[in-house]
Amino acid sequence: MEGLANILVGLAALAALAIAVLAHDWRDASRDRMLRRRSHASPGALRDWWLRHRH
Repeated sequence: MEGLANILVGLAALAALAIAVLAHDWRDASRDRMLRRRSHASPGALRDWWLRHRH
């Protein structure tokens, strides 16, 4: 029974590592897409957004 517990702990550790690596890759890809958008690339984008969305 101890061997099964060790295997399950190992699988859980591998799953956590895989999730961490995939999440990191997803964030990098998301950041690249966001920076390539026209609205985020212009110098006054934040000010323009604020003027459009303030109430």
